[in-house]
Amino acid sequence: MSTYYTYKILNENFNNLCYLKAIANVKDKHDRSAPSNYHWKILKCRMIIFSASSILSCPDKNDVKQIHIVFNKIGDDYDRLNSLFIKYSLIQDGSIRQVTSDVYSMCFFYTMSAKIAPVWNFIGPNYFINNRNFLKVFGPQDGIKLKLYVNDDYTMLEFKPVKIHLIKSKENFLPGESITVLPSLNKAIIEEYSKSLPKSGDFKCYKDIRRHWKNIHGYRLPDEEYSYYKVRFWRGEPLTYPEVCLLRSYPIITPLPKNAENLILSKFISTIKLKMPFILGVPLKITNDSYHHENGYDNVINGKLPETQLISLCTPTQH
Repeated sequence: MSTYYTYKILNENFNNLCYLKAIANVKDKHDRSAPSNYHWKILKCRMIIFSASSILSCPDKNDVKQIHIVFNKIGDDYDRLNSLFIKYSLIQDGSIRQVTSDVYSMCFFYTMSAKIAPVWNFIGPNYFINNRNFLKVFGPQDGIKLKLYVNDDYTMLEFKPVKIHLIKSKENFLPGESITVLPSLNKAIIEEYSKSLPKSGDFKCYKDIRRHWKNIHGYRLPDEEYSYYKVRFWRGEPLTYPEVCLLRSYPIITPLPKNAENLILSKFISTIKLKMPFILGVPLKITNDSYHHENGYDNVINGKLPETQLISLCTPTQH
């Protein structure tokens, strides 16, 4: 039976939290890294996240323009939000509501995922890989499986340190072949291979592709350009993916010995503490609620992550 390590974050002001929905103006000029309306909405959401540490946010999974935002009803968060709405061309959709556990959980998970990348890169549905350059690696890599539960008092985080082996291949995919795409791990079908970026697509150059994956998913694509594939999902138009973001099949997830678990868990907790020192304006208080003691390797040196793991959301360019 798999062992999970339980940590909890005190929700000090849960009863004072509220949330609202906002609509992205998809008619304004898009950044080149977010050509579709759906990606434009995601970019706006992530810019909100990196502009205000006292706010949690996530894009709606279905609506092409909608994002969810959690904030404090006490204080000046709402005024700050209105300023950000003007800056990023967003419009409040409906009234302010009392936050629910489901909405809070959704916004917390997405905000955390955005902030800890690229130190820890999210792959669906609930895994994180500890390697900025994980897309180029063929063997097993350190990872965490995360379960998240929220009530009025606590945000409960259940961690399972694992090894994650992304199933890659040096051979080309074939038309009609079923593959798995990152980061969602959804299935798709190969339609077409292209050695270079198709000129008929939304992106004009590899730089645009790299900025897209950084701004939308937090992934850092390799410096060198790889080939591309046009893939089709069960609905919608075909999409162009870089080869490094496609897998032969679902990743192989393997357990670890206890001593190795401690090292990986400690690195993940350290990154959360460093990247999210405040939650909704309140200092982060994360405590161990299981028998595990956080005495493993700490990936923080003098309060800083190694230089290769620093993150910044690149400012969109309007062209």
